[in-house]
Amino acid sequence: MRERGFTLIETLAGLLILAFVLTTSLLIFTQRQQRLREADEMIVAWQALSNEAEFVRLSSYGTLEAGSSRPFETGSPLLSTLDRATTAVSVADWKPGLKRVVLTVTWNDGARHATLTVIRSATPGGQFW
Repeated sequence: MRERGFTLIETLAGLLILAFVLTTSLLIFTQRQQRLREADEMIVAWQALSNEAEFVRLSSYGTLEAGSSRPFETGSPLLSTLDRATTAVSVADWKPGLKRVVLTVTWNDGARHATLTVIRSATPGGQFW
């Protein structure tokens, strides 16, 4: 007489498939959370770079000293959400009448960074140039 039900091997195979599906779903969820956090950090960093680029654009050409390096003038409250964020603005002569201003934000002990380069020219005409 035949008995109804599953054998031990069939039950173990079903549990193995279920464990595989659950583990994969958990890994997908954790990777999604990590990528969302990294995207949020990158948005904050680029917003701080944009703010500082606007500050550099509106500052006079004469205040940009070649060879100098300093932290950001703006963005410190914005960057407080990043883990151990540091900022740097370095100015270098590029061509006659042009200076290259490199803005850098580094966080997570140097593991992540974003850099923006602004080219400033010596144009006459006052504040709006």
